Amino acid sequence: MLKTLFVLLLIISTAFSMTLKKVEENLYMVRGNDGLPSKENKGFISNAYAVLTEEGWVVIDTLTTPELSEEFLNLLKKVSNKPVIYAIVTHYHLDHWYGAKTFKDKGAKVIAHEKLKEFYDSGEALQVLEAQKKRFKGVLDSVELVPPDEVVKDKKVLKVGKDVFEIYAMPPAHTNSDLVIYWKNRKVLFVGDLVYINRIPFMGDRNASSKGWLEVLERLKEFDARMLLGGHNYPMNKDAIDWTYNYIKFVRDTVKKLKDEGYFIDEIKEAFKGNPYEKVKMYEVFHNTNVWKVYNELDLEL
Repeated sequence: MLKTLFVLLLIISTAFSMTLKKVEENLYMVRGNDGLPSKENKGFISNAYAVLTEEGWVVIDTLTTPELSEEFLNLLKKVSNKPVIYAIVTHYHLDHWYGAKTFKDKGAKVIAHEKLKEFYDSGEALQVLEAQKKRFKGVLDSVELVPPDEVVKDKKVLKVGKDVFEIYAMPPAHTNSDLVIYWKNRKVLFVGDLVYINRIPFMGDRNASSKGWLEVLERLKEFDARMLLGGHNYPMNKDAIDWTYNYIKFVRDTVKKLKDEGYFIDEIKEAFKGNPYEKVKMYEVFHNTNVWKVYNELDLEL
């Protein structure tokens, strides 16, 4: 009995630990857990990446809390004590932006989509944070939002020593503040939450556009990328673009067909039972929200 209890405690204590993984030379990541923020997972629900250049670190995404981003930074320092020069935020969701202050306080320039800065400047971001603190009690208490130092309206090119990073602002898709970063030297594409494989995407953001998302995925296919690094998967190849596209199109086509036939939203949700995606990770968490969002989006597309 005591042995079983010890094993359970060990599993609980290590389930949400942060480990720095070397993807390849000068490229590192931490892999977040699948789920929503909780006291148990400490908000560690997404990935963050770091590229070591001859001048210093370029970080992509900053995790959910300053505690997590500080832990990430300390892991990077064990590899190299070079400074973090840039911290690039792929979109405004809490698990990608809320840890940015750690890097800004250390002198890094924070880069994000212009819509993220508008969100911050309007005061709306602070209102959302306060609401999320109530929803995810005890997880976000230490979060202080910081605005980006530089914004991307269309495209920005960063040259850091010999490394070149092309940053592209995408039209509304997962959110209205999506960025992708193309590390030209290595043909690596950082895609934020725009691409998944074997994990249901979240399409329910109020500024999301499933129609726009499909168009963005077609655009991503045009990149000469040998590796895709996303917010919630292990490293992927370009097949993941098709996987994401197929799920979003499946939801859109099914909802449109049933809506055109006069079915109500609850009936449409029921009609999805038995579909091929039911066993996919995060289906129970996100799928019905995705259906509801598409149901309402279609009215605006008329």
